[in-house]
Amino acid sequence: MRSRVFLHIGAPMAGAAYLREGLARHRRRLTRCGILYPASHLGHDGGHLDAVLDVLDLASTDVAPSTGAWDRLAETARDWRRGTVVVSHELLADATVEQVERIVASLGNAEVHVVYAARDLGRLIPAAWQEWVYNGGTATFDGYLHRVVARDTHRTSRMFWQSHDLVSVLERWSMFVPAERVHLVSVPDGPDEDRVLWERFARTIGIDPGRFRAPADTGPDLHSLAGTEVLRLLNLEAGPQVDRRRPDRVGREVAAVPGRTPAMPAVHRAWLHAESDRQVAAVKNSGYDVVGDVTELIPGPDVLTDDEARLLPVLDEVVAAQTRVLAAVTGLRTHAEGPAGVRRRALHRLFRAIRR
Repeated sequence: MRSRVFLHIGAPMAGAAYLREGLARHRRRLTRCGILYPASHLGHDGGHLDAVLDVLDLASTDVAPSTGAWDRLAETARDWRRGTVVVSHELLADATVEQVERIVASLGNAEVHVVYAARDLGRLIPAAWQEWVYNGGTATFDGYLHRVVARDTHRTSRMFWQSHDLVSVLERWSMFVPAERVHLVSVPDGPDEDRVLWERFARTIGIDPGRFRAPADTGPDLHSLAGTEVLRLLNLEAGPQVDRRRPDRVGREVAAVPGRTPAMPAVHRAWLHAESDRQVAAVKNSGYDVVGDVTELIPGPDVLTDDEARLLPVLDEVVAAQTRVLAAVTGLRTHAEGPAGVRRRALHRLFRAIRR
């Protein structure tokens, strides 16, 4: 029996981690139904990061180098004779033409499919900036936005468009996979977007979404501008040579800071719609299988703003966010209601942290 291999290649910030969580949660039941979501070579459920880093010749501070990990994953896929194999990681959207050719060739005579989930640029760009900062970036939202819109040769711009120019990404993959096997899944805007995305993805790879429940919602796509600014300032202070792995508590506190979220300024309305129209027109003329509605890639009016506070952080909000994060990581807030001695010790820890 000829197996089918679905390569879920992204895009970043379009529900990739959420879909991996669903696949990992149902791994055993899916296997019994003939759908293999192979375990990672390194034994974690972060998708197939080790194999993808290997085939793309990339490095990571979080995953140990694993030479040959992709070849082992490809061998597992080739040996599966019960139906379908799913390989998932959003970094695959970055693959060059040569890397795409190697990936597809490594799967032998399997029927290869490509799945790419996409969301509109109005919601995507602010989320991409925040992800950039969470990974050690120091660009302000205004600076990041300028680079992306200008589409210049700066690293910020190149990295964004390498994985988010869906026209270019899908053209690279369709050189080696027939267009009818390239599946574009649109990510809708709304409170049920995670559930809808799971149902569309599940149907695409041959899963009955009625039998395999969607994972819990991941929460809001965007965090507050003030919280992200705190992390950006920490990145500036840390410098490029510092290990970017941060304690989970810091990340949780920054993500939990309330306040206004970043939004595209209205001055970019013409560019945003022109770029979106270009992508939609290319998809309509491509022969790709569209799962959902391609017009969901056109931003709605609510993604644009004239409020400068959603582009430039307000000082008072940033100071409040810094205080919140500092209190949490030093233990002051945890013990605020405890005995006087505990409060004093926590206060001393806070003062020592400030002096450092």
